[in-house]
Amino acid sequence: MIKNSNLSSVNHTSVNVQLIPCNSRNCTSFNVSVKTKQNVVVVAFKNLADILPKTLNNETYDSGSTILSVTAVNGTTSGALEMTFVGIQRRRNHEMYCVYWNENKTKWSSEGCTWGVASNPTFCNCTHNSAFNILMSKHPVDLPYMEELTYVCLGVSIVSLVLCILIEFLVWDTVVKSNIANFRHIALVNISAWLLLAYCAFLGTAEPEKTNSNWCLILTAVKHYCFLAVFFWTLCLSFLLLHQLIFIFEQLRKKVYLAFSITLGYVCPLVCVAVTFVHFDSGAVGKYYSNETCWLIYESGLNGSIFAFIFPVGTIVIINMFTLAVVIIKIVTPAVSEAKARDEKAVVKGIIKTIVFLSPILGITWILGFLVFWLDLTQRPYAQIVNYAFTILNSLQVRV
Repeated sequence: MIKNSNLSSVNHTSVNVQLIPCNSRNCTSFNVSVKTKQNVVVVAFKNLADILPKTLNNETYDSGSTILSVTAVNGTTSGALEMTFVGIQRRRNHEMYCVYWNENKTKWSSEGCTWGVASNPTFCNCTHNSAFNILMSKHPVDLPYMEELTYVCLGVSIVSLVLCILIEFLVWDTVVKSNIANFRHIALVNISAWLLLAYCAFLGTAEPEKTNSNWCLILTAVKHYCFLAVFFWTLCLSFLLLHQLIFIFEQLRKKVYLAFSITLGYVCPLVCVAVTFVHFDSGAVGKYYSNETCWLIYESGLNGSIFAFIFPVGTIVIINMFTLAVVIIKIVTPAVSEAKARDEKAVVKGIIKTIVFLSPILGITWILGFLVFWLDLTQRPYAQIVNYAFTILNSLQVRV
């Protein structure tokens, strides 16, 4: 490329081309920095990416970056170099490829080049000199059979939740014999009902591209409220368990619990949704919700309406984890009245049973949901494992 552009080894800068000698140091040309231990000449071509093909392995990619030609000079042999394409905006879950121009095959190749992964998306490391570019996939990383698995689990959950609610009403008079039982079953019915409504709203937005913008807004708000209501009712159940374990001889009054649970289960999620709705331009598209997903928006860092869901849910999950820990400690610690030590196998079985039954009901399996949000799908295989596990385990909530 240096020969074809008729440039010498002295500094040269124009609107679209910049040549810089780089003698075993860091160099910057346009928006690309180069780190090498060789004597090289770096030529940056600003608009060449618009002319060359954007294909790799017969697939088309996006490329808006500067093309960098690196050539060894003064008898220096070709060696490793590091490049940082400053200013590249990678879309979440989109794979990127560091490539060089193969002159023999007249196409891009990724051989000998590695990408800096999601944590360092603008970084490329190559073992040879050539003309380099960075390409980004047009589509996010695909999870095979995830859509089918989601709808199967969703269908099983909806049927199970309907059966759970019906069974609760059929056996209510039989099993509810005390205030504690009454409080517990009120919480379970509310968790089931709000989760059922949330899943139905989710199905209503299964094809966001075909959903009217107004309906998309309504269903986003419904999902926001229903999922928050689910977690606030798990918090009610969590507080009830803590009260039973800590204040053993003090009965919880019915009026106090009902006032507390109604405020926590109905009012708190309503306030969260209302404040979020008003704060983000009265539910404006692109601010409160996205037409592409019919769900809350993540912008960057701690910005975006999605955090009006993540923060309260995260706080509740942490509290519920504390409750689960207290229950486990109670199982492990023998009572004063017990004359002899407990059987270790019985204790282990009790702990496993507690974790298996309480984790879904208290929404603790949603920890995986936070990992889904945090992990980029390019972080294989961890992101894939977490996504599949969350989809499967989340379908168990209440159903157990």
